[in-house]
Amino acid sequence: MNKIQSDLLAKINFVDHGFFDRTGGVSNGPFESLNVGLHKGDDLDSVLQNRKKIADHFGVSLDDMIILNQQHSDIVHVIDDKNVGTFRLKDIESFLSNEAVHGDAIITNMSGLLIGVNTADCAPILLCDRDTMYIAAVHAGWRGAVGNIIGNTIAKLKELGCKNIVAAIGPCIEKQSFAVGTDVTSVVEQRYLSNVGGKILFDMQLLILDKLLREDIKTVSKLNINTVTNRDFFSYRRQASNCGVQFSGIIVR
Repeated sequence: MNKIQSDLLAKINFVDHGFFDRTGGVSNGPFESLNVGLHKGDDLDSVLQNRKKIADHFGVSLDDMIILNQQHSDIVHVIDDKNVGTFRLKDIESFLSNEAVHGDAIITNMSGLLIGVNTADCAPILLCDRDTMYIAAVHAGWRGAVGNIIGNTIAKLKELGCKNIVAAIGPCIEKQSFAVGTDVTSVVEQRYLSNVGGKILFDMQLLILDKLLREDIKTVSKLNINTVTNRDFFSYRRQASNCGVQFSGIIVR
């Protein structure tokens, strides 16, 4: 497995984190090899083995690896010792039937709980407050970036007393690969769009950076890895329907 880290988050001694690429797993075909998506058409046993490899890397069980049923929403969940059982992967059949908790951001300060998101061109954003030890994982596709998943997450962190937040934007689609149509251009400010050779390109990462800055998050790192052009990553834009997803996560030690 290949775990890529943010220099900013790596300096915080009470957390571990990683943005994983698609290598080092057991899945085959278009899902080769570290696909962690349960609803993508991959063999279920392979997906669970891949998830367990990541959980083992962080020294936790599969029950302590929390991934929501992502919906491109603005829904944020705070997990604590009172409600954590709601989010655990206990009954795989229930999860596969979409009974898992829906949402696109997770916040916790529970130690030993690996929270994360699945992406394949969308942006994974990992956050940590250096004072309160709260961490967060955010899934931001273009709908989430344009919408309020980032603002909602930061607002909830501030409600919890966070004032010293660090953010890291992981591998995702970059502007040069992100030609968009009217569904995007009709809701995005012109400053994030460029006309290049007759194609309208969308700078989603710039929008995410601006959203973080508007929430007074000034300590931000960006990995600058384009999932479309880098074949070590799953990319829905490159692979279309037969596409797995990679995992990005963070944990309080």
